[in-house]
Amino acid sequence: MEIAIIGSDDFVTGFRLAGVRNIFPVKNDFDLQINSAIEKEQIGVIVVEQEELDKTSHKTKRMLEKLITPVLITLSSKGKETDLRELIKRTVGVDLWK
Repeated sequence: MEIAIIGSDDFVTGFRLAGVRNIFPVKNDFDLQINSAIEKEQIGVIVVEQEELDKTSHKTKRMLEKLITPVLITLSSKGKETDLRELIKRTVGVDLWK
């Protein structure tokens, strides 16, 4: 299983320097890049920049929510508490802050 990285040029640069081979920089169309990564059978984990994921279509977001493999991980350069809260809520299924 391999890792794929999808995001802006700034986001993917560090992963490229770390030796990740499956890099999908987003120039114009995030949907095209995510579909390209999903089609590759050797990819088991996709790391996506949260800011790019926020800009994508509702249809693509719904498709990503239903994926079993590859596993989708979102990273944000902002690191807000609301992002962590939302991640836990999606993963566990319960809002632990309430």
